[in-house]
Order: sequence, then C-alpha cells, then structure tokens
Amino acid sequence: MPFPSSSQAFARSKCGYPDVTRNYLADKRWKTRFRTAFNGDGYGVHPSSTSFTMHEEIHTQAGKIVRDLHELGQRYAPRGETWSYGWTGVAGTKVCKPGYHRYGAAIDFTKFNWGPGQFVDLAVHGKDERLHLRRRYLAAIAICRKYFGTVLHCHNDPDGSHWNHIHADRGRQAVALDWDYGTDVTVIQWAARDLAGFKGMSIDGDWGPQSLEGLRLLRAKFRADGVDPTASPVLGRRWLDLIARHGMADKAAGTYTADS
Repeated sequence: MPFPSSSQAFARSKCGYPDVTRNYLADKRWKTRFRTAFNGDGYGVHPSSTSFTMHEEIHTQAGKIVRDLHELGQRYAPRGETWSYGWTGVAGTKVCKPGYHRYGAAIDFTKFNWGPGQFVDLAVHGKDERLHLRRRYLAAIAICRKYFGTVLHCHNDPDGSHWNHIHADRGRQAVALDWDYGTDVTVIQWAARDLAGFKGMSIDGDWGPQSLEGLRLLRAKFRADGVDPTASPVLGRRWLDLIARHGMADKAAGTYTADS
C-alpha cells in the first residue's frame, strides 16, 4: 500500500498501516539504541539496545542505510583503516501525530556508530569546526538520501527541530535528484563547500547561481560530465555514493571519480 500524500499525512493524527517492532536494522548484530539524554559536550547518550516500531518498508530501507555505512567503513574509513559497523542511535519512528511518523513511515537517526571514536553524532558533527567530522556527517546524509527522498538535518531544517537528528521519510521516494527540493540542493551545496573547497558556499537549500557553480565544480572534480544526477535515480545514486566515499574517507573531491 503506498504512503499518502503530504496533505493527507499531515491532515490528522490517527495511526495506520502495518508495522514491525525490531531492535536492529539490517542485521541482528546492528542494534538500535534510544537516545535518552545529552552529555556535557552535547553528544547523545544511548545506553542500551531498544526496540522501535515502524512500517516494514521503513525497516527495510533504514537497513539498507546501515549496510551501506558498514561497507563505507570497510572500504573508505579514514587513514586506510577498516571499520565494522556497530549500532544505530534512534530518537523515534512511529508516533501518533500528524506527518509520516504516524504511519511509521519516518525514522529519526541520532548516531551512526562503528566503534570507539568511530562515529558520527547527529546533534554535534554537522556544524562541527572540524572538517573531517562535517564530512562524515555529509556522508551519512548522502547515504540516507539514497533510500529516502526526504532527508531533514541541521542544514535542511524547515521548522527548527532537526538540529540534533536526521529525519528521513518515505513521503517522497528515492528518486533522481531535483533542484526544486531543499533535501537535494543541500547535499550539493555541502559537498561543494566541504569536499571541493568552495569557500563561502551557503548551505540553505535554495538553488541559484552559486549552487550551479558548485555543481559544475563537483562535476569537474568527479569527472562526471556525462553523469547527470537529475536524469535518473541510478545516476543520482552514483553522485551520492561519490559524495559519501569522499566524506567518509575525509578526502577532497576528485580522490574518487565517476569512472573509478
């Protein structure tokens, strides 16, 4: 059964659609943990494995994110290391309120963890002063966008409530990139700034001359002249994979290319 339109999803708060309850994503080794508090440095506290209820499709799609993050850790961890995925921090999934959460068709991620010192905290690292942590957060955003059409985060936060987590929902499918959507524009803007060195790039989700210049810069760095991320979902995912690899490995744009 397809998920409803945005106008339907936000029209009422009655819950619906079949769901599953699980304490893991993709593999029973990769547990989910509920963020219960923040420590003195602003990092989330996730004390133990927690079960969450969500639509079965969301469990499947979120599991694909975790599998990709595991593969990134295996192949593109910084300094040539090999990271094995550990667990996922989650703030919520199915909640009986207007929006996609009431269908269990949304998930709020708070942390992706490969091991001690090998993580991205989604309350802190998106605007961290340290470039390698912002890049890692960007890698997580790119992987989320591969499987969810709507991804809200610290730089794509229309109501001011997403500064401390990544919200992903299936109200929009994982289609080709589209410059009319802030979700997609912020990925390009962020990559242009933190991977390609486009100083002064505004990450505001609005497509304009500066964003177009950033896209052209990335296309040249990625050697992706013939790879249009707006042409098809497949080509969009190729760009997202390139961005994720650079971000995870803490490498400047051009280290990996569309033909590699």
